[in-house]
Amino acid sequence: MKFDDYVEHHTPVGFLLRVNMRNGTFLAFRGGKPQGWTTAGVDTQIHPMLHVIFLGDEFRVQTRPDSPLQFFPMERSFVKIPFEYGEESGIRHMRIPQEFEGLDLLPGLAFHFNGYWPNVLPAIGDGRRYFISDQKIPRQNIMRIKGKYPRSRLIIFKPEDFMKVKVERERIEEQGKARAVDLVETMTDESISQNAVFAARYFLRNLEWRKMYSIPMFTRIKVSEVEIITSFMEKMYKSAPGNSELEPFADTILDLIDFYDGVVAVLAADFSRVKSWQRKHQTYKRAVLSNLIAACEFQRKFALLEKNLTFAGFLRDVVQVLKDIPAAQIAA
Repeated sequence: MKFDDYVEHHTPVGFLLRVNMRNGTFLAFRGGKPQGWTTAGVDTQIHPMLHVIFLGDEFRVQTRPDSPLQFFPMERSFVKIPFEYGEESGIRHMRIPQEFEGLDLLPGLAFHFNGYWPNVLPAIGDGRRYFISDQKIPRQNIMRIKGKYPRSRLIIFKPEDFMKVKVERERIEEQGKARAVDLVETMTDESISQNAVFAARYFLRNLEWRKMYSIPMFTRIKVSEVEIITSFMEKMYKSAPGNSELEPFADTILDLIDFYDGVVAVLAADFSRVKSWQRKHQTYKRAVLSNLIAACEFQRKFALLEKNLTFAGFLRDVVQVLKDIPAAQIAA
């Protein structure tokens, strides 16, 4: 494989990416200064490129004939890898966490092999290969990949796990339009991480109360998003009396409102807000408290991924405060 040794690319937010194709690395400049991030636990200004290898003839990946180099969009510390699958024409995105806070485009190499074993691949230096295959990959190929590329990650793509939108033509012709939340058949981890508010609407519509607690554990959630989610639940709680579908769950909805009030207090990064939330309780529901602790721990992981050490430290302290609540104050 022979490519141009050096490629430069300007990103929309103002980075100059200088890619060294021979070494499989890149530099990111902003304002004329090289930017440093943590790679493999070490702060460095020279970063390995992402390597993505699709396996299987059902995938369709856009690549240039002269070079596999692409600039993948970054969103909330996740890189989004576009592809198409099967007979569907819509673009899907595989999201992979990467520690490049603030970067809007990540240079990487994309390859596609119709079979389930890659041909010759370029060296990756300190980088990591991500193999993406469908479920038809033979088990022996999985073992071969893990044996030959021990530092790689193999992702098995399952179409049914991605959010599916199915629109019946007759329904559209009859009603003119339909809300997206009415058309979603499944809500997956991928979907939750992309749109917390949409996920909440879906779970609430389907009365999936336990899953409502999980939303802050999938993505770096914002106060504005939590406030919208809380408004949905408050409307449901107000309409619960006399509603045969909601009335049996009125207390459950109230517990969820309490949980998200706690999430907002935590996201404000203000101990006085957390203490104010605590003062509202003579006793704590176990589900509310345990899920709030879990939400704080996951939000701390996202903060560390974004190198927001101040917020990560605050969340660590909040977790300890919540864990120190006496057992006598915790109700079932």
